[in-house]
Amino acid sequence: MDVANAAIYRFLEEPDEWGRPEEPIAAGEVEEFEHSEGVVLPDALKRYWQRYGGRQFNSKSIFTFQTKALFPNGKRKRVDVGVIADPRTMREARQRYMDPLYNNSGPRLPAGLYPLTFDSGYGHCLLDLNTESHGRILHITIKAKTFGDRGYGWDHVGHVADDFESFLAGLTPSRL
Repeated sequence: MDVANAAIYRFLEEPDEWGRPEEPIAAGEVEEFEHSEGVVLPDALKRYWQRYGGRQFNSKSIFTFQTKALFPNGKRKRVDVGVIADPRTMREARQRYMDPLYNNSGPRLPAGLYPLTFDSGYGHCLLDLNTESHGRILHITIKAKTFGDRGYGWDHVGHVADDFESFLAGLTPSRL
């Protein structure tokens, strides 16, 4: 286990600052998500959820965990990861960005991508559940426009990791 992995797992193994332990996600909830969304989740994410659940990362000493995204133009961006979502939160966030009932002009995310993490704004690491690129972790800062419109397309989507395990390995704590 490398140093970054050690930091994240040491953090995850401890109860949160209020003394509450992690709240694992039941296998049935994970299966229900897959069935209702018509997707297959990466095994590593399922194991993570069944061990740690969705998890807030900030605490008295850690502001957030961070990773890096590489964009198609070669620019790199430091990305805050304050929460890894649980299945319900991931589904609700995706619906909010895709559904016209939320005053969207059109879908604000590409097909097959689900908000996996949250920062303090509209930045998300996205879980790619498309067959041809399954499991990748990407990053986007959501804009108030339809994805694919001028100024908001694939050039605004950064690559974070090839899979969930690599994503976790790349997280580093940003201390207060």
